[in-house]
Amino acid sequence: MSQRATAGTTITTAERTSAVPTGARKAYAALTGIATLFVFVQFFTSSEFIRAKGDTEETWTDIHGWTAYGLLVPALLAAVVAVVALRRVAPVLTVVAVVLFVASVGQWGSGHLISTLGMDGWTPFHVFFSSVVLALAVWASIRSAVLRRG
Repeated sequence: MSQRATAGTTITTAERTSAVPTGARKAYAALTGIATLFVFVQFFTSSEFIRAKGDTEETWTDIHGWTAYGLLVPALLAAVVAVVALRRVAPVLTVVAVVLFVASVGQWGSGHLISTLGMDGWTPFHVFFSSVVLALAVWASIRSAVLRRG
């Protein structure tokens, strides 16, 4: 159990966590879990359109594009919950939530540059953003479970 001295008192992580409403902890955990699920859906759909040919390729590309919103919306909502309710208790988790949303927007934007504008040169950036999003989503999901159980 970690401790931090503040103005002559010692506050444990459990005490700080218990100060956060249970609803905020559960909402954050659920939202990061949903975002993480959609990260994996994105990986699955990308592998499908890479190996597909003809009309099937376009269908998988469309599905991949639409499932990006399944990542963006819960990532945004998780960032809002983190900033509003968790920033004092879990400042690192709050930063990760915001960075996850920003990286998700970068991934979404670079994907649109590739698919809508045909700017294939953005593919390495899209892959980079997807790796960052995956790492952040998994980390945030695991840490949110710890926070929720705290």
